[in-house]
Amino acid sequence: MISSVNDKIKIARLYSDLGTSQRRNNKNKEALKSYDLAIENNPNLVTAYTNRATLNEQLGNIKAALKDYEAALKIDPYNDVALRNRAGYYKKTNQLDLAVADLELLINHDPKNFKAKSNLANIKSRQGKYEDALKDFSKLIEEHPQIAILYNNRADVYRKLEKYNEAMTDVEKSISLDDTYDNAHITKGQILLAIKKNEEACKEFNYAVKLGSKDEELGSLMKDCK
Repeated sequence: MISSVNDKIKIARLYSDLGTSQRRNNKNKEALKSYDLAIENNPNLVTAYTNRATLNEQLGNIKAALKDYEAALKIDPYNDVALRNRAGYYKKTNQLDLAVADLELLINHDPKNFKAKSNLANIKSRQGKYEDALKDFSKLIEEHPQIAILYNNRADVYRKLEKYNEAMTDVEKSISLDDTYDNAHITKGQILLAIKKNEEACKEFNYAVKLGSKDEELGSLMKDCK
């Protein structure tokens, strides 16, 4: 009996790994079936639930994805992937309080979780809690001074507060760390628009397009800069 249980656990992992391999090769239907078989053989395999959830979310099967995140969290209440991804979904759908709850739960369990902390700071900015967001980003920058996205995100908060000098300093730092980071060029363009340097703003937006940006706001921003 013990051998049979162990065999099922091994088989479940094999199916989960197979599903991930199939997913990488764009065989999504096959991947879902493999994750199904992984869970059938081991209903406690958290990675199978989170893998199936992220694939379902990618395919637009949101209810199925949320159900799988819930299942994963029943087994592992502080699972990083489940909490962060569910928070990301809540953020996209403007359910910000729910997103905050998931991220705060994760941070309380793992105070050094960089992704959760930076995501929470972004949500605070979106909620209009700019001073709180600034404090969070500043602390993160102290801990991780070479990460371009942090300077860009703090620059965006400064922009919202109309502190354009501070915003420009941060976004220039972001670009100096990673000139290929398209969002930083968009942020810089927005700052330039705010200070009536429309021609320079257009250059930044165009450069972001060249870098492959698919930001939905770019179209309207480029109209504004003309």
